[in-house]
Amino acid sequence: MELICAIDLLDGGAVRLVQGDYERRVDAAEDPVELARRFAAAGCRRLHVIDLAGARAGRPMQLDLLGRIADAVRETAGGAVIEAGGGLRRREDVAALLDRVDEALLGTAAIEDPAFLRTTAEAYPGRVGVSLDLRDGRPALDGWLRVGEADGVDLARRLVADGASRLIVTDTARDGTLSGPNVEMLERMRAALPSATLVAAGGIGSLADLRAVRDAGYDGAVVGLALLTGAIDPAEAMAALA
Repeated sequence: MELICAIDLLDGGAVRLVQGDYERRVDAAEDPVELARRFAAAGCRRLHVIDLAGARAGRPMQLDLLGRIADAVRETAGGAVIEAGGGLRRREDVAALLDRVDEALLGTAAIEDPAFLRTTAEAYPGRVGVSLDLRDGRPALDGWLRVGEADGVDLARRLVADGASRLIVTDTARDGTLSGPNVEMLERMRAALPSATLVAAGGIGSLADLRAVRDAGYDGAVVGLALLTGAIDPAEAMAALA
């Protein structure tokens, strides 16, 4: 299973939000470029970077910073992959993002506009994933500011059928809490999509949590706050998962 190191961008810095609440944030001590460089130097080969300002605004707001992060990671670790998202609602915004990073993560637009996901995935084969953020089994939209009506499992099936190369499945109630992943939700999603590339996020705070995600059959785990606090050391985590 792949350890995926997460960096959320807000106001030019790296932060983690507690349960997606912009008023409850943990600021990283390091500049986001240096933080990304440190993760890459520790052996992380996939970084998950989200433009929180863009998610809230509905359009990317920090593309230049994303580009600097990508350059730093590639200088440090050739072959590392940078996936990024936040506010991707238009084809031109996806194109601008993919000029800087390797993969784009759609969210609200993919969920509410199936044609947008299909055409974007066709234009960029294998480079378009979807962040499926769930609150009580329903999709959290627009930077988690509202909740949709669709059932999460049914929606996941549709997103994969429409071309998502991977799904990042997040329990928003766990995100930023270090309280452990929602294993029941993860297992239900894996049972519904046995062959899809699934990545877990939300609440992962220990090596035991990472093993639980691996045992649920997931291809990767996104870890953010636990890396900032030192609860998980990336090199130790990768050794434990090897």
